[in-house]
Amino acid sequence: MRRRFLADRFSMTSNRLLVIDDEPANASAIGRIARGCGYDTIITTDAEDFLSRFGTWVPRFIVIGLTVPEMAGNQFIAWLAQADCKAQILIVSESEAGLLREAEAAGRAMGLNIVGTVHKPLCLHALKTALQDIYVAGGVISVQDITKALANREIRLVYQPQIDLHSGAVVGFEGLARWNHPKRGAIPPDTFIPLLEANEFMTEFTDQIVTMALDDIHHLNEAPNARVAINVSATDRGSRGMDEMVRKQCARKGISVSRITLEVTETALMSKAGLLSGCLRRLNDVGARLSVDDFGTGYSSLVKLHQLPFSEVKIDKSFVMDCVSNRDSGVLVQAMIGLAHNLRMKVVAEGVETEEVMERLRAWGCDIAQGYFIAKPMPPKDMKPWLQHHASRKPYQGEAGPRLELVH
Repeated sequence: MRRRFLADRFSMTSNRLLVIDDEPANASAIGRIARGCGYDTIITTDAEDFLSRFGTWVPRFIVIGLTVPEMAGNQFIAWLAQADCKAQILIVSESEAGLLREAEAAGRAMGLNIVGTVHKPLCLHALKTALQDIYVAGGVISVQDITKALANREIRLVYQPQIDLHSGAVVGFEGLARWNHPKRGAIPPDTFIPLLEANEFMTEFTDQIVTMALDDIHHLNEAPNARVAINVSATDRGSRGMDEMVRKQCARKGISVSRITLEVTETALMSKAGLLSGCLRRLNDVGARLSVDDFGTGYSSLVKLHQLPFSEVKIDKSFVMDCVSNRDSGVLVQAMIGLAHNLRMKVVAEGVETEEVMERLRAWGCDIAQGYFIAKPMPPKDMKPWLQHHASRKPYQGEAGPRLELVH
């Protein structure tokens, strides 16, 4: 069967790079340099793994070695052409120049977007230059773009309400980072966050979004007990000194730390638990609420969940959105609610887009809901009017509107 790239899954701002090379040292070096250039990178030395990830992860960029053990590089090129691959492809090979040119020409004749070649043994400077050139030519944001964005405060927060499923009261707003690039328009967080992390900008970025959230909290005067939730990085640079920064910022602005919820993704928690544990405990000690974000996607260790001071979990929208129509999703959501409650944690369901889903979650004992049925993310100036409007609604009455997927 002919496999195709799905257009609706292929984003022109995507920075996903898939690397295949049969030499682990080469694959590792390519991955390290690519991440430093801003790519969201997966490396592999296994042909079957490469083919699987190509179909499920949908990379925009590919680096391919012309010698791999299970399938020759030329076969990879032919397979990618048959799969109607739209990715930009960089070939890395130790073949002589003539053969490399032939492979490049053959790939282009098959309709592939071959953007360059790099000879082995790898010259790291040449590889970095090639990857940077491809990145910029592909219209993806660069390190210079992100540096300017931080300097000019181009990345702002919009806020999505969270309501108590039993009382209807507003209990918080999640601050979602949005970047409107002056030339390229809206750039999604899953494109610019990896670039921030790869280039050690997370400390500065976290400081900026905490400042923004605290500056915007006065818009919540209509809901004085509501919290503001902020997504934070689990990288070393992103978490180092974060507890002290949050405490000082709140003291400087005269705002209780208890008004802040800090969200850490489950995947990051599982891979960085040792790095985060001290920081999380100190944040908990000064009164911040801690939340496990995207719960259900990262195969949590129950021991780690139990040992770290989290007070809530957020069930990922991929489970919530079809929990009524899909029996398996419904079973998983109920199980996650029960697990969290048994660990004495509150449960937030994100991605609530219909009244039916909202009512089902309430029946299952979920505590808090967030999603387009309640409200879309809004700029700070709209928070007060929305709170006033919400107070006049009937309990559990959401916003009418089409089903839309919230992009985080």
